[in-house]
This record gives sequence, C-alpha cells and structure tokens, in this order.
Amino acid sequence: MAMLLKKIIQAFDEYPIRTTINGNSEIIEIERYEEYSKRSQPLSATCIYVIRASMIAEITSNNQINLIIVEDQPLSPNIFKEQPFNFIILKKDWEVAQVMAVLEKLFADHLRIGEVSVKLLQACQKGYSIQQLLDLGYQILNNPLLLVDISLCFVAHSGGNNIENEPLWEWTLSKGYVNKEYARSVMTEDSQSEISEEKEVLVIWETGLLNHRQLVGRVLKNNRPLAYLKLLEYHHPISPCDEEILVILCNVLAMNMIDSSDIYHSTNALSDTFLTALLNQKLYDHAAIEERERMYGLKLYKNMFAVVIKIDNRKNTNDRLYYLKRIFQNFFNRQTVILYNGQLVILLDTLTEEIQNEREMASFQSLLEENDCTAGVSKIFYHLYDFCEHYKQAYNALNLGDLLKKTGRILNYDELIISHMILSFRGETNIRNLIHPVVKTLKELDQKKGSNFLETLIAYIKHNQDTTVTAKILHIHYNTLKYRINRITEITNIDFSDNETLFNIQLSVKVNEILDCL
Repeated sequence: MAMLLKKIIQAFDEYPIRTTINGNSEIIEIERYEEYSKRSQPLSATCIYVIRASMIAEITSNNQINLIIVEDQPLSPNIFKEQPFNFIILKKDWEVAQVMAVLEKLFADHLRIGEVSVKLLQACQKGYSIQQLLDLGYQILNNPLLLVDISLCFVAHSGGNNIENEPLWEWTLSKGYVNKEYARSVMTEDSQSEISEEKEVLVIWETGLLNHRQLVGRVLKNNRPLAYLKLLEYHHPISPCDEEILVILCNVLAMNMIDSSDIYHSTNALSDTFLTALLNQKLYDHAAIEERERMYGLKLYKNMFAVVIKIDNRKNTNDRLYYLKRIFQNFFNRQTVILYNGQLVILLDTLTEEIQNEREMASFQSLLEENDCTAGVSKIFYHLYDFCEHYKQAYNALNLGDLLKKTGRILNYDELIISHMILSFRGETNIRNLIHPVVKTLKELDQKKGSNFLETLIAYIKHNQDTTVTAKILHIHYNTLKYRINRITEITNIDFSDNETLFNIQLSVKVNEILDCL
C-alpha cells in the first residue's frame, strides 16, 4: 500500500533536517523502503532509500529517486544540483538503523490504517449500528469510546463500564448527559486553540477536568457538527496512528448517522428552511406564507416575538452555536430556533402578550448568563409575514445595547425605540440640535454651580409631577423639592401644563444619554 512522500517527510519534521523535493510531495507515492547497497541498483522511483553521505558517490541514476541521507560526512552544496533527486538529510547523530526503525513503524502504521479503513467500510456495508461501530472501534483502539450529540447528551459508548477514577465519564453514562461545568469548559474559545485545521475531521485534545487525557473527534456533515466521539487514554497511550483511526471512525459514523438517522436528524429541517426564507425575504406573499405554515405543521399561538441571541466575547464556532441551539430549543420547548448569520434566531409564540412571566424571565436571564449570551427581543407581532421586520428589531436591540453600553442580558426593542429613532437622525443632522433649550440651560447651570436642577426636573416629569413621590425618589425633603421646582420655573419659564414641552424635555434627556455613550 503506497504512502505519500509528504507523510514520510513529516515523520522526521521534529529533527534538524534539510529537504529538497522536485515536484509535489503530496502526490509522490512511495511503496517501500530499503537500506541502500550496491545491490540496490537499478534504483526505483517508488522506493525510498536510506544511505550514508559517504556512499552518495556510488549512486548512478538519471531518474528521479528518493533518498534519506545520514550526514556522516559533510555534503557538497552542489552535489545534487544536476540530479532530479528527492532527499531528506539527517544530521550525523542519526544511525541508519534508527532511520530504518522509524520507517518500519511508519509503514506498519500505514498498513494498519489501511486495514482498519477496509474493516470499517465493510462494517458499514453490513449495516452496523452506531453501537456496533463503537464496539468495533473499541476492539481496534483498545481504549474506551464515548459518543455524545451536539448538545453533549449521551448517545452510545464502548468499553466505558469498567472505567474507574473518571467521574465525568461515570456521570455521563449514569445521567445521560455531560454536566454543565464540563460543557462550559469544552465550549470556550480557549479549547478551540488546540484544533488542527489541516485534518479532515478536526481533532481536539481535552485535559484539565479529566484524570486521563481524552482525544475528541468531531463528527461532521458539510462542516456541520453532528456529534463528538471521545477516546479516553485509559488502557494505553494514544498514538498518532490511533488519532488517524479516530478520524476515519468519525467519518464512518457520519455516514452511518446520515443514512440511518440514529442521532441528530433534524426533524424540523423544512421549518428551518421556511423561517430562513422569511428572514431572507424570499417569501413575501401572505397567502403563500400561510399555506406553508399549515404545510409544515407550525401550530403557533397568536402572539409572537423574534429573539436574537449572540455569544459575547467568544468566537461563534459551529460547535457552540449548535450546542446552544439545542439548549434554547429545550428551554423554550420550541423547534422554531434557527442559526442565521452566525447567531441564534428564535420565533417565540406565546399565549399572552408578554414574552414570559417574571419567573420565566429570571430563568431565561440565568441561562443567558451561564452561556455568556445576550438576547435582543422584538416588539410583539401576530403574522409570520412580519417575522423579518421584527427580527430586525431584535437584531437592532443587540446593536443598540452595545452602542449605548447596556449591561443587561435581555434587551427589549420596546425600551430602545426612542434611542433608535434619535440615532437614525445622525445621518441627517447633528443630534445635539434635538436638545430642548430648557435642558441645555439647566445642564450648563448644574455644571457651573454644582446644583441638581436637571436631575430634579427629569424625576419630577417622570413621576407625573407628583411632589411626594419625586421627593422620596430623590431622597430630599418635600420643601427642598418645592424650592427647586420654583427655581427651575424662574430660570427657564417652563410651562408644566404644556405636554409638547414635557415630551421634548424627555427626548432631550435621551439625546444626552446617547451623546454620553458616543
């Protein structure tokens, strides 16, 4: 079974070498290896020869050949200038026997990987289940295997029943899911730093919360994670060969899952596509939208909200997004949760005109905090053809929250509409021009004299000019409040019976808050 020259080069990468390749090492195939001797003539282009530098002069070949040279004496820089040779030069502290041992192990592993590939493909042809494939994988790798879905819930295992001193495995096998501490640790951006993007199936080493090292292969379909296959380094060390076999097993599992739908088959794929089409405004005919709503079985309550959830301070990896999708599907008990533009978008239908009651909102807030997320929530709407417009509201709520430095985990567009309107004027005019003269006058006076007239006016208007309530809120005496209100009237000639003036003052306060954040 031929091996690519590139793989042989990589086997010596960690050692001080010099390499010259005439052509593409990713397509040059090597079928065997041999220690060079005079009997080796004529030399074959599909063999790699191990030779001492002192014997190079003996080589006579006009064809491209492959050499690993042990530099037992200095080599002339021009020795291969006229020769189309591929060669790897090792320093003199190497022995030919050492090189041959490395090649023997490399070709043995390569043969093993080929045999395992055939065995796994034959198992697929025989219709092996997920469990049978894991049992076969355990026989091959001789270390325990655990398969969990994208929400880190248990799917199957092999060899895990006899594990001791590994609480996380014991927890998963007994409870059926991974605990929150572990889930958070593997979903952070830090864990992504150990991923090798060059591998066909990404492989991650996990340590820290485990008593043994664990190699995790990502089971992917079209770059979408289906599951994670965990190989515990329990009985013996995991070799590079084992790592490649784990990659192959992940690919085989992905094919099996796609065919049999044993795990992670999206039962709501049609509704996902439908909701995405609404957000992309590819569906806008009201009758067609209502027809598809019936076709896809979307039995929705009358009241609807759009919710957009973003991950804060982390990369939105596919793994994390799919994990959170399942988390929020379970929390809201809704299948109308989709991935859109790197964020989660939820179509949330409710019986009441409130998105959730106080207790449910507290739970939602806690879930967002646990997963380092922020949610934008739209105004209420009643027809699916308004979904796109209200998605924009929820999306804008998140952007406004960032811009205005809001600290809450739940940002309601209802509470940010005025700010959004004000900010939309920035392209037309200087929004400072929206500030009422009364507000400008009192702000300048407060800054100059250290008084609190503007704060007093805002509180007085906010509490419907109720002096008792306002004094209590400001923690000042009733007579002190009366004095301040009289002084404000003298300074500004404000008419507290003019609702238009009062609205403009409140609008001015919003403008000042925005300017303080910009």
